[in-house]
Amino acid sequence: MADLTAGSGMMRGLLPDLTAGLVVFLLAVAELVGSRPPSVGVAPDGLAVAAGTAAAIGAIRRAPGPAVLLVWATVSLQLWAVLRDSVTAPVLLTQAAVLVIIFGAARWGGSMTLVFSGLSLTVGAYIAVRFLDNAIVDALFGVTDLDRLADGLSLLGEDWRLSATGVLTLVLFVPWLLGLAVRISQDARTRAASAHTEIVRAEAGRAQAQQIAELREQQARLARDVHDVVGHSLTVILAQAESAQYLPDDPAALKTTFATVATSARRSLHDIREVLTATRDVPAAGELDRLIDDLASGGLDIISTQAGTPLPLAPHQATAAVRALQEMLTNAIRHGRRGGAIVVHRHWPHRPGETDLSIEVRNGAEADTPFSPGRGLTGMRERLQAVGGRLEAERRGDVFAVTARIPVSRQP
Repeated sequence: MADLTAGSGMMRGLLPDLTAGLVVFLLAVAELVGSRPPSVGVAPDGLAVAAGTAAAIGAIRRAPGPAVLLVWATVSLQLWAVLRDSVTAPVLLTQAAVLVIIFGAARWGGSMTLVFSGLSLTVGAYIAVRFLDNAIVDALFGVTDLDRLADGLSLLGEDWRLSATGVLTLVLFVPWLLGLAVRISQDARTRAASAHTEIVRAEAGRAQAQQIAELREQQARLARDVHDVVGHSLTVILAQAESAQYLPDDPAALKTTFATVATSARRSLHDIREVLTATRDVPAAGELDRLIDDLASGGLDIISTQAGTPLPLAPHQATAAVRALQEMLTNAIRHGRRGGAIVVHRHWPHRPGETDLSIEVRNGAEADTPFSPGRGLTGMRERLQAVGGRLEAERRGDVFAVTARIPVSRQP
């Protein structure tokens, strides 16, 4: 089925060329018949010229090189027949066909055909002028006034042939240059269309890459949120559960501790649901106090201080501040010295030149505990950089200190 479709498409493509060749052949035969007496008929030489001209016209688009060779062979056959005075060939149609073939060679031909056809114009013009005598003029043009023109030109000597060759060459170059101009214009349109296609393809690739980058950013943000929420909640629950073993004789304290564990677990589930849904509540600045209070209520030694007056935070600033403090407290509990106090200091901008909210968390550490920033610190740093902030982490003797700085913009 595919072969039949391809063959049908090929025939549709060949149909215009075959039609043009058939029309030229019929016109050539009509010219032959009209130029000969009925008793003489059409000689084989004339039919050969007509067939060659028609074949060259039909092949010019698909085989420009062979078409040029064929048309010049046809012209040569016509001159030879005229010199023998054996037949009146289809002169006018052949001359028109030469112009069409010259145009087609420049329009559709390859580089070799283009060069050959251009060079052949000068040679063909010289040969035509060289044979411009009375017999050729009468036979080719059928105008006796050109006899006197040829005689007059012959009086000028050989120079007139050079001048006539130049004029005829210019005439022949008109369709050649026209075909070349159409070729250049079409190539320019093709290159422009190709460039447009490349631009469209590049734009599509850029849009796809941007979508992938946004998707990966969303995945990374989701991973950071899950890490912060789950890590903090589990660390708090673990710390409270471990502290419960030191309260065996205090049922009220145990009840309070386990109630805090349950509250932390429920809040963790709520936070996870918010993280995994498309619409989630934006943490408020008051969440900073809640995080500290939850740890203090679980029996952990938390020292919280503030400098300056708390300011309202933009949603993205509040989210960054809450997540950063959440991760810093988690690290303090997980890696700090057991039984040591965790110091949280918040410094709000209140002096001239201050623009950042600074949150510092310090906790004691064992002397041989290595300091190596992990994934939590990396996630905090990326989150803070996204809102124009920065993260500083250092070890001061046996104390780890992590400071988050967030630019504060006043809300109207």
